[in-house]
Amino acid sequence: MTISLFEQFTSPATMIAAEQELLANPEGAVCILESLFSGQAKNQFGVPYRELGLPLRCALEVVCRLGPIAKPLEGYLASELRDGNFVAAMALGSLGNVAESSVAALVASLAGNGDLSYESAAALIRCGQAEHPLVVEVASTSKNAANVLHKVAQSLSKEKANAHLPPSA
Repeated sequence: MTISLFEQFTSPATMIAAEQELLANPEGAVCILESLFSGQAKNQFGVPYRELGLPLRCALEVVCRLGPIAKPLEGYLASELRDGNFVAAMALGSLGNVAESSVAALVASLAGNGDLSYESAAALIRCGQAEHPLVVEVASTSKNAANVLHKVAQSLSKEKANAHLPPSA
């Protein structure tokens, strides 16, 4: 069953169904996803699914939707973040809180450009780490990091305020 799910992750035509199957059993999904992140899950040619691109992206997207239940996968997410994967930053942000090592990885990613720095800032804010000493330090020494943190904080504030508005007709 697990290999079948990961095979479904390799195709845009079947990946959504596989994601939904994992999301239907959140507790079981964490164990299954760990086999992908650890490299234990391999295809018929012995290639770890995590090295095939799309399966790794799908797994990270599932973690984003699992939220705090996926906390046991935090170390894998931080590792992917250090490799420059902006979806890993999104996934870390969905956990609700993160360990000191993840905060350090997110802060280091603030120096990146585009999606990586934006999602790292969003993750820090969502996890209540915007005032962490490492964040304060990087914001005081890097104008780029300070700007990203400020823009993301404004954006998330607007998003939160708009979430309370009734849908427009």
